Amino acid sequence: MKSMILHRNIAGVPLLEIFPADKKNQLLPTIFFYHGWRSQKELVLTQARKLAAKNFRVIAPDALNHGERKQPVSKVPSLTFWQSIQGNVAEFSLLVHELTKKGLIDPELVAVGGVSMGGMTTAMLLTQHPEIIAGACLMGTPSPLSYRQFIFHHAKRENFFIPDDYFSLMSWLENYDLNSQPEKIAERPVLFWHGTQDPRIPYQEVADFYKKIRQQPYAKKVEFFTGENEGHLVQPELMNLTADFFAKSFEK
Repeated sequence: MKSMILHRNIAGVPLLEIFPADKKNQLLPTIFFYHGWRSQKELVLTQARKLAAKNFRVIAPDALNHGERKQPVSKVPSLTFWQSIQGNVAEFSLLVHELTKKGLIDPELVAVGGVSMGGMTTAMLLTQHPEIIAGACLMGTPSPLSYRQFIFHHAKRENFFIPDDYFSLMSWLENYDLNSQPEKIAERPVLFWHGTQDPRIPYQEVADFYKKIRQQPYAKKVEFFTGENEGHLVQPELMNLTADFFAKSFEK
């Protein structure tokens, strides 16, 4: 199926809109799909096309400090990283609101997904938006508080400068940590995938989270796939898995 790609700027947020070419004017289920750290919206186009082939409209924004919004990275460890995620989370409601006003999406037919930083964005959005139908966290973590600690210890080992109020600066993460409030999954379909050899985001964080929740009623539609000996890279098979997951999630 041929897809169409439109470049838009919605409320100051540059994004790509991807959809089946023959369904331009139809109100389709929509997936917001977020790119990773030091990446950009164009680099999730292959995944977006696979989703569009399943009759979804895909919205792929540039995160703060990325793509058309690229800015220098702060010398404070991970500050730009966390700011970028916070921007994704803050702008999600704005984009849904504006795209709904334009008649492009139905706010009751919205799902989210992403890779790495985008996967973390997905897990955080699930804590605050019960209207989201499904989510796919690929190579991300549902435990930003644990990952904040991981980054802190790494910075210490490397002798990077760390402000005394480092944890206070990142305190907003406490409200968005899915690991601390997994009941917010609320029986929604959620896909986690992580490679065992991921050097950037520890595999064990996700594996432990799934082990903790898998028997709980609220997690009955959660799926966790392990990429044995896989690193921090999305392979075509994973893109197909993700597209099939979302298609199944929207089945009546």
